[in-house]
Amino acid sequence: MIKVAIAGADSPEAGELIRILVNHPEVIITTLSAPGLEGRSVTSIHHGLIGELKLNFSGPLSMTPDCSVIFVCGNSMTAAEFSALQLARPDIRTVIVKAIPNLDIERLGVVYGLPEINRKPLVRGTVSAIVPTPLASVILVALYPLSLHMLLNDSLRIRVSAPADIITTDKGLAKKEITDMLSQTQLSFGDKINLEFAESDSNRKMKADITLSCPVSIEQINEIYEMYDDHNFAFPISSTVSDIEVCGTNKCVISLHKDDDSTLSIEAVADPRMRGGAGEAVHIMNLLFGLHEKTGLALKASEF
Repeated sequence: MIKVAIAGADSPEAGELIRILVNHPEVIITTLSAPGLEGRSVTSIHHGLIGELKLNFSGPLSMTPDCSVIFVCGNSMTAAEFSALQLARPDIRTVIVKAIPNLDIERLGVVYGLPEINRKPLVRGTVSAIVPTPLASVILVALYPLSLHMLLNDSLRIRVSAPADIITTDKGLAKKEITDMLSQTQLSFGDKINLEFAESDSNRKMKADITLSCPVSIEQINEIYEMYDDHNFAFPISSTVSDIEVCGTNKCVISLHKDDDSTLSIEAVADPRMRGGAGEAVHIMNLLFGLHEKTGLALKASEF
């Protein structure tokens, strides 16, 4: 069994994470660290877990916790504390759910944890990984196949709707993540992103509307996106896409169509509390420990 500790266990993303892990067949939750709330019931903060979990919050996470993996949530750890933990317990895997300010992920060997791009490193000995921001996760899944075929160009336009808190906290970091990852694949890409933001009408709705010049036929485009056939959470389709299809799941559904011979339109939707959040964090953990990707994540949609 995988012993799990969560730092910043009182944060909203930790609540979503616990909701998944409490029913994960390979997990035992051992430590829920929330300094200042020691001894309080977890359900006093995360009410949706009433009747599901009988654990109390503990104090600061020690440098020698009894666990196999630590999820770093909220603002629970500084860069210095994370580095000290890695040094003290190099055997423990870490999943950073929310970015730690000033953390040098390259120096510390932290892998960018988007499985559609970095699945191989995640299953081949990675010790630490960071969850993408929700905005970057949905846009990168939508655009990565095109970058592999050098099809991104100056005409790229992206309009994203997401909850206000995600736009406020993540938009600057997300643009850097998207630029860095796509430039690694298509060296000519550079910084060609024109991002527009709008607040979504749902706390669980994130949608990217993307257009770009693309002379390739829709049949060829569909073939390009067949690279996701062996992935479990990215689904290219040709019909109109709705947030109802992804709410409460770790899925990213991508609708592809040509408005005319020269313009490609992409709509990609995901649940931002799962994609780039708790769902993606558990997906990463599954890969780090050699489990099937969908273990504990075979969730039904919560709307019909």
